[in-house]
Amino acid sequence: MSRPWVRRSVALVAGATTLCASTVAFSASAWADDAVTEESITYEVVSDRIGAANIQWQDDTGRRFAAWAPLPWRADVRMRDPLGPPPGGSQVRADWRPNAYPANWVTVRIIYRGEVICQNTLDLGNAACYGITRRVT
Repeated sequence: MSRPWVRRSVALVAGATTLCASTVAFSASAWADDAVTEESITYEVVSDRIGAANIQWQDDTGRRFAAWAPLPWRADVRMRDPLGPPPGGSQVRADWRPNAYPANWVTVRIIYRGEVICQNTLDLGNAACYGITRRVT
């Protein structure tokens, strides 16, 4: 016959082992779910007349900035919610105000799953696109 304290100790060790194993399994599956939910998007800024622009864009690390980036400019990034609202959703902006002039067009666009979901073409010196706003002009 075994003693009651031995049975309780074995039950306690078995319970702790099960708890640890389920915690590790949950953590691994949660991490795998995060990796699966990230999607690839492409930002583009193009112009036939403007050679460079200040560009801001969003990815999973936050807002990014390129000072006077040469055009055409393109970035492929990973995001968890490309169609969501700012600040976590996709967004791209270009600022070329020092060189703005009528007919100096610049186009900013967001491409998601091979489709242009937002495109904005302006000659005002500043243009933006947001993934939550499906608009092509």
